[in-house]
Amino acid sequence: MSRLFSLAGALTVKRTWRPDGTEQRRGLDPGDTRKITRALENNWVITFPQGTTKPFAPGRKGTAFIIKQNQPIVIPVQISGFWRAFNKKGLKFKKKGTKLSVTFGPPMTIDYNDSTEDILDQVMEAIGQRKPNPLQKAL
Repeated sequence: MSRLFSLAGALTVKRTWRPDGTEQRRGLDPGDTRKITRALENNWVITFPQGTTKPFAPGRKGTAFIIKQNQPIVIPVQISGFWRAFNKKGLKFKKKGTKLSVTFGPPMTIDYNDSTEDILDQVMEAIGQRKPNPLQKAL
């Protein structure tokens, strides 16, 4: 999949490896950050903050770091139904006839002085991927 993205002009970055659900920090490749910064100077960048199609997966702090460092205009996009329709790699149909939808939200108002955790929380809420807090439901 990454080869196909590269041929289409996409930037690819190395992900943090997660064996058995535990996060292992690899050294940040400064080249990845420079590529994204250069791309944002004259173009736009699409990022998938969860790094997966599974709903309500935790967001990745790298997305918030990019937003905080570069202060771009952020347009939240919700893609619904993808994980039901396609397999994990997104190349084969899992369930035909599944309704897919893409919804673009208004530009986000972000305080770039907020912590990366707060920025990530705002992004996850804007794309409808923040798990509801059970305590808030009870109130």
